[in-house]
Amino acid sequence: MSPDPLSNLPDLARIHALLRQYVPVRLVAEKSHLTSGDRRSALKLIKAARWVDEIYWQQRSEIGWQLANTLRGDVAHRGGELDRLLRINYGPWDSLDGDAPFWGSSELPAGANFYPPDLTRTELAQYLALNPTQEATLLKSTTLVRRRGDRLVAVPYEQAYEKELGHIAKALTEASRTTTHDGFRRYVMSRAEGLQSGDLSESERLWVRASDAPIDLVIGPYEVYDDTLKGVKTSYEAAVLIRHPLSTWMEEFERYALELGQELPGAVADPVERNVRIGVFDVEYSAGMLNMGSKAIAATLPNDERVRQDTGTRLLLFRNVIEAKFDSILRPLADCVLTNDQLPLVEKEAFTLQTLLHETGHALSRGYVEHHGRLTSVTINEALGERYSTIEECRAELLGAYFLANLARRGVVASRLEAAAATTFVAHSVRAVRFGDKSDHARAAAISLNHLCRCGAIRLENEKLRIDPARTHAGVAQLMVRVQTIANEGDYDAAGRLITELGNTPREVEDILPATTGVPVDLEFVFEDSLLLP
Repeated sequence: MSPDPLSNLPDLARIHALLRQYVPVRLVAEKSHLTSGDRRSALKLIKAARWVDEIYWQQRSEIGWQLANTLRGDVAHRGGELDRLLRINYGPWDSLDGDAPFWGSSELPAGANFYPPDLTRTELAQYLALNPTQEATLLKSTTLVRRRGDRLVAVPYEQAYEKELGHIAKALTEASRTTTHDGFRRYVMSRAEGLQSGDLSESERLWVRASDAPIDLVIGPYEVYDDTLKGVKTSYEAAVLIRHPLSTWMEEFERYALELGQELPGAVADPVERNVRIGVFDVEYSAGMLNMGSKAIAATLPNDERVRQDTGTRLLLFRNVIEAKFDSILRPLADCVLTNDQLPLVEKEAFTLQTLLHETGHALSRGYVEHHGRLTSVTINEALGERYSTIEECRAELLGAYFLANLARRGVVASRLEAAAATTFVAHSVRAVRFGDKSDHARAAAISLNHLCRCGAIRLENEKLRIDPARTHAGVAQLMVRVQTIANEGDYDAAGRLITELGNTPREVEDILPATTGVPVDLEFVFEDSLLLP
C-alpha cells in the first residue's frame, strides 16, 4: 500500500536528519563567453530538461509523483521540507540508504516501474524460456514490461511517454533556432526526432561530433542503475551544460587515452582504438536520474556500443560539481578519517584528475565479451546483468587510481600526485561507501577498500586510517586484473563471488564512519530562480 498523503507523515526530526545528508549548493555556470543566441538556446534546453523530470518520476515509481503533486499544493506542510526530501529522492525512499522507505512501509520494487511491481527475476526467466521470441523486445533497454492477462508485453518508451517527449521535441526545436554551432544545431534537431521515434543512434553520432559546441545537452535514456531486477532498462536524465575554457587544457589527455588502454592490467590483446573526446563543463541545470540522490561529477557517453565503435566517445567533466563535492564533502571527510600528516595528500587536483581518468576507463571499455581470445556479439552489460553496474564502477575507479599514479611516474602530471593518487582514492572510496549497501557505487568502493585492507595498504592508527601509497598502488593493480578479467569474460558467477566476498564495507572503515556523521553525504542542487520560470 502506498502512503496516505494526508496522514502518517514522517516525524519532523526524521525528515531533518535525512535532509542533513545533503548540502545545498547553488550551481553557477561561467557564461560570460556565450553569445546572446546561445544563452537563449540554453533556456530552451532547460525547458526540455524539465520535462525529463516528468518522465523520470514515472520510471522511478508509480506512487512518487502522486505524493509530490499532493504536497505541491501544501508546501507549508512540514515547512516544505518533506516535499524537498521527496524531490531529492524522486519518491518516498532514501536513495542513500538502499532505497529504504522514509514515508510508509512500501518497498521500492527491484525493477522500479520498468516492470510490473510483483514480477520476480525467476518468473521473468521462466516466462522468457517459454516465450523466447519475446526476449528481444521485453529486455530491450527502452521498453517497459507490462502484464496483459497471462502475457507480458513490451511498451516502447516513445509510446509510454509520448506526451512528455512531444513537449521535449518542441523545446529542442526552439533551441535549435538560436544556437551558433551548426553541428550542435543538427544534433538537437535529430535528437528531437529520435526521442519521438525511438531511434537515437543518429543523434548520438551527431552529439559526439559536436563536442566543441559552446553549450551542450545530455538528454535521453542512458544508465541502468535503477533496474536492479535485470540491469538492462535505462532511466531518463538530462543536463544542460556550458563548455568551460579548461576543456582546451584537458584535451592534451586525449592523446594518452589509447596508450593507457594498451597498458590495462588484464586487458585482452590488440585493444580496440577509441576516439575519446574530453570536455570540461559547468552544469547549468540537471533533471531526471542526474538530479536524483548522489550527483554525478562526470559522465562517459554514449553507452551505445555501436556508436562508440564507429564514431567515438565523449568524456564530460562537471567542473562546478567536482569543486563543490571536494570542498563541501571530500575534504571535511578526510579530516575526520585520515591521519593528520596525510591530509595534505588529499588534493583537489588529484580528485579532478582521478575523475577524468575514471571516465577515461569507462570510455576504454571494449563493451563486448571475449571468448577464447575473440570478441563476441554479447555485451558485457548483457552478460553480467544486474551485477554489471557494480563491476563496471569498480573497474573504472581502479583505473582512475592506476592511471593517475602511472602518469605521475612518467612526469605527465606532477610527481607528487603519485602519493596523492593513493590517499585521495581511499578518501573518495570512503565517501562512496556512505551511499548505502544497495548502491552500485558503494559496493564498488567497498570491494576496493576490502582488498586494500587485506593487503595491508590501509590500517587503523589511533582511530583513523593510515594509507601506505606503495601498497595501495600494488593492491589497485592486483585487483584491477581480477575485475578486468571478469568484465572481459562477462563472467556472471565470478562477478557474484567478488561482490559477495568483498562488497561489504570492511571493519576498518566501519569503525571510523561514526566520525563522519556531521559531514554531508552528497549535494542538493539549487538552481537559479530565473531558470525555473515558465
